[in-house]
Amino acid sequence: MHNSFVSNHIEEIQKVLDNQVGIKRDNIILDSWKRCVNMHSLDPLVLKEAYILPHEKLREHQDHIDELMQTARFGLETLYKEIVGQNYVVLLTDATGVTVDYIGDPYKDDELKKAGLYLGSEWSEERAGTSGVGSCIYTGEPITVHQTDHFDASHIELTCTAAPIYNPLGDLTAVLDVLALYSPEIKQSQAFAQHLVRLWALRIEMAFLVNHSHSEWIITFGKSSVFCEIAPEYAVAINGDGKINGLTRNTMLLFKEMKKFNRSQMVIGTKITDYFEVKIEDIPILTRSASLSKRHIRMLNGEAFFVTVISAKKNEKNNVTDTVSKAFGVLHGGDPKIEIIAKQLEKISQTEVNILLQGETGTGKEYMAKHIYSLRNIPGPFVAINCAAIPENLIESELFGYEKGSFTGAKSNGKIGLIEQANGGTLFLDEIGDMPLNLQARLLRVLSEKEITKVGSTKPSRVDIRVICASHHNLKKLVENGDFREDLYYRIAGVTFCLPPLRDRQDLDWLINKFIFSKKYNSESLQLEPAARSVLLQYDWPGNIRQLVNVLELAQILGEGTVSLLDLPEEICFSTSENDANQPLLKNILEELDWNITAVAAYLGCDRKTVYRRIKKAGISIQREIMN
Repeated sequence: MHNSFVSNHIEEIQKVLDNQVGIKRDNIILDSWKRCVNMHSLDPLVLKEAYILPHEKLREHQDHIDELMQTARFGLETLYKEIVGQNYVVLLTDATGVTVDYIGDPYKDDELKKAGLYLGSEWSEERAGTSGVGSCIYTGEPITVHQTDHFDASHIELTCTAAPIYNPLGDLTAVLDVLALYSPEIKQSQAFAQHLVRLWALRIEMAFLVNHSHSEWIITFGKSSVFCEIAPEYAVAINGDGKINGLTRNTMLLFKEMKKFNRSQMVIGTKITDYFEVKIEDIPILTRSASLSKRHIRMLNGEAFFVTVISAKKNEKNNVTDTVSKAFGVLHGGDPKIEIIAKQLEKISQTEVNILLQGETGTGKEYMAKHIYSLRNIPGPFVAINCAAIPENLIESELFGYEKGSFTGAKSNGKIGLIEQANGGTLFLDEIGDMPLNLQARLLRVLSEKEITKVGSTKPSRVDIRVICASHHNLKKLVENGDFREDLYYRIAGVTFCLPPLRDRQDLDWLINKFIFSKKYNSESLQLEPAARSVLLQYDWPGNIRQLVNVLELAQILGEGTVSLLDLPEEICFSTSENDANQPLLKNILEELDWNITAVAAYLGCDRKTVYRRIKKAGISIQREIMN
């Protein structure tokens, strides 16, 4: 950036502040410059570096609009594909201007971060001066802020095109922004970028309304009978009484204009019959299967639209499947934490959002990943990779494959990597926290560009994969310690689910039944003694579900029709220390072994003196002759 450019820019701002005429800028830019000085006390002489929030603060902002972020992710990825290769970055900010999601070229990370085109960067007018995001938040309208339109001279090489995203209640909730580090000097060069940003902001807003209002009827409408189904101009959500519970921004403006509402009057809470010549009882029949003549209805002001209705989901509160969802009934037996995850995954599984599963070892992360894959009902493969199990010197060739002759020991015809094997399906990266840093950069490119380059090759190949990652590590802590790439973390964690450890689950009894009566060992008629069940329910299960399955599989093999305490490992039956002798368990073991102290000692893995000491400490009265 030349000093002369900076000086000229500051001089122009000063002329505006002095109310000099003849400044060739859009009024919206000039007004913003004045606000920067008069309202926000910014000084054009002071150049500020981009401000990036700490991780904890960023997470708070992300959590606040998590539902919208999940909905918007597909839109961000698709928009980025349409402009990739043109030096653009796609940002999603919240209503305060904080970047909560972003997609950019990972090879330009340092340059982008320095310019503020990164996760956690704040683009509010108060913080960054005139910018696409800040001006969009203030005006509520799409805008392009091009190069020297920016207030802060440190941003005058950037071009920003932003559009607002409103929630179903009509509040500005987010801003979609496309930025470029370098662009042609002519502002009109950004016209197509503004078209795309406006289009995708409207699509995200529409998708958010539909996703948010799953229990309401959605009425989409427009002037075209075809486009009102695939790309509607307007949409409104109503309940069974016809009351409006949500709508898109342009629908709100349409209704307000028709009714001549003032700024403070609300559309939310009014009836659909306040705007359309339609009976509430007729709305359910206005689906796409209805004739065009029935779906061509008028507003009260005479303007006609084609209407398509999306049915509300049925309320099944009295159905048992509301307690245990059908799709995830095999995963839990009513545990509230897993049920919440299950319901969210039923929606998210149908999208392209990358999923991160966190939880202790053995909590069922791969099992959950397979169910997410099965819910999509697509023919592509499910390829699971344990990043911790592949030797570091082999992991690159295993993941990406290699060309023939790439290295000593390479196969003569090369090898297809595991990522490419997942093409068209789902790639499950287990224990991704153990992936070496140098490969994290390559994986980031795969996820952002959807292409791989084999070892020994310079030619990339396209891959179409859905990625699910898992780790027992706290990846955020790894990021803070520099052991995991921050940009990769936010790429894979489109949405994060933490699976609870088995000791915290409320459906342990259900899980025991599920595995003990498994068809694997023809054990449907197997009996589980109450004492054995009691032990299983009291145990802490440090190995979680994986340990439970192993224990019960062994019990199925050892048990001859009935699983007793003797069919369970000693560590399960007597997990407490000698000082915490458990009287009921010890007494059950004594009775199972017919009070044979030698047999009890062998079972508990201790000597006979220890058994006698435990009997005494537990206060067990000896009511029969003890066998030695």
